[in-house]
Amino acid sequence: MNVTFTILQASKYAHRLLLVALCFMLAACDQFNDAPKNAAPAKVQIKIDSQRLLSAANIYAYTQLSEALSQAQTLDGLITSLLHHPNPLSLEEAQNTWLKAYQAYLKVSFFHDIPRFEKPQHHENADTYHLINEQLDTWPIEAGYIDYLPQYPLSGIINDMTLKISEQDILQQHGFSDRRFASVGFHPMEFLLFGVDGKRSAKDFVPQENSIEIVSTDIHEKTPNAGDDSQGDKIQDADELTVDIEEQHTHAQLDNLGPQNHNRRREFLRILSALIVNDLQKLADRWDPAHGYYAKQWRQPKQQQNLQKIYQVSMDTLHIQLLNRHMHPLISQVQVDDLRSPFSNQDGANMLAIMQGVERLFNVENGFIQELKLHHAETADKITAQFKRLMRDMKKLPANVATQPLKKRQKIIMPVQKKLITLIAHLYAGAQVMGLQLDPLPVSTN
Repeated sequence: MNVTFTILQASKYAHRLLLVALCFMLAACDQFNDAPKNAAPAKVQIKIDSQRLLSAANIYAYTQLSEALSQAQTLDGLITSLLHHPNPLSLEEAQNTWLKAYQAYLKVSFFHDIPRFEKPQHHENADTYHLINEQLDTWPIEAGYIDYLPQYPLSGIINDMTLKISEQDILQQHGFSDRRFASVGFHPMEFLLFGVDGKRSAKDFVPQENSIEIVSTDIHEKTPNAGDDSQGDKIQDADELTVDIEEQHTHAQLDNLGPQNHNRRREFLRILSALIVNDLQKLADRWDPAHGYYAKQWRQPKQQQNLQKIYQVSMDTLHIQLLNRHMHPLISQVQVDDLRSPFSNQDGANMLAIMQGVERLFNVENGFIQELKLHHAETADKITAQFKRLMRDMKKLPANVATQPLKKRQKIIMPVQKKLITLIAHLYAGAQVMGLQLDPLPVSTN
C-alpha cells in the first residue's frame, strides 16, 4: 500500500515537473521569436507624462520646420542673386544652401507620416500635410521631365513651348501621369541647380534668346467651349507641330545645339523657390505651439494614442526609410538608379540627416529619453549609447557614397546597418517600458 502511494505520488510529481518544463520551453520560444535581444524588463504599471512628451514633440517639429523655412528663405535670396548675376560663384552658393535647406527639412519630414485629422478646408484646397510633403519631397524623379539632358537638348517642361511657365501650370504638371514626373519641390530644384552629375553651368541661367527658332503656340492656353469639336483637332495640330520641330532640330544636329529657353529656365527656378518657401511656411504655421492647427490636436484627448503614433512613425522611419529605401539598394545593387539626391550626390548626407532628426526628437528636452530615464535608466542609457555609436559612424559615410563600387559600399554600410538594427531593438524595448503599443518588430534582431 505504501509502495503504491509512493509511486502515485512520484508520478504526480514528475507530471508537474513536465508541465513546468513545457511552460518554460514555450516561454523561451516566444522570447526568441517575438522579442528583441535587449527586451524590456517585466512590465510594471507606470504612468508617463503624455502632455509633456507631446509638447516636446510639438516644439521639436516647429523648431525644425522653422529652421528649414529659414534656410529656404536664404536660398530664395541667393537664387535671386544667381538670376541677377549668373556666375559660378553665385551658382555654388545656391547649391550649398539648397543642401542645407533640404537636409533641414529631412530632419523633420517624417512627421508627415503621423496620422492626424485634417481640416475639411485642407482637403478642399489640396493642402493636406501629405500633399504638401508630396510637393516638397517626391523622389526619385525623371530629370528629363523638367529640362534638357545631354542627349536630349529639347526635353522637359522648360523646352515644351505648348506649356506656360506659371505657378498654376507647373503645379498641374506635378505627377501628371506618373509619380516620377515631379515638377515642383526640392528635387526638381536640385536638378536645375546641379544638373546631371553635378555639372550644371551658370551659363544656363544667363538671360538670352534661343540660338535656333522655336515655334511657340497658344493652342493649350485656350479654354474650349462646351461642345467645341475643334479642340481635338487643335491638340492633334500641337502634337504634329512638336514632331515637325523635333525633325527640324534633328537635321540641325542636336548634339551641338546647346541649352535653349534660358528665360523659361530662369522663371521656372524662381517659381520653384517661391513654392518651397510657401509650403514650408504653411507647415511651420500649423505646428506653431501657440496657435497652430496641428499643435492644437496634441491638446485633445487620447494623448497616449498620439504618443504611440509619434513613436511608431519614428521606428518606421528607421526601418522603411533608412534600412529599406536607402541602405538596402546601396548594398545590393551594382548600379543604384532610384536615389534620393542623384544630382548633388548627397545620399550619405541624407541618411545622416534622417538619423539626426529621429535622434533629436528622442533627446529633445522633456522628450522620450528623459521620460524613459525616470522609469528604467538602463534602457534609456542603451538607446543613448547606440544613437551615439550610429551618429559617429554615419558622420564618416562619404556624402557621395552611392558613387562608390558595390563592394566598397557594402564594407562601409553593412556595419552601420547592423548598429541600426540594434538601435531599433533598443527603441522597441523602450516603448515596452513606457507602455506604448507598437507594431511587431519588422526585422530580426537575433
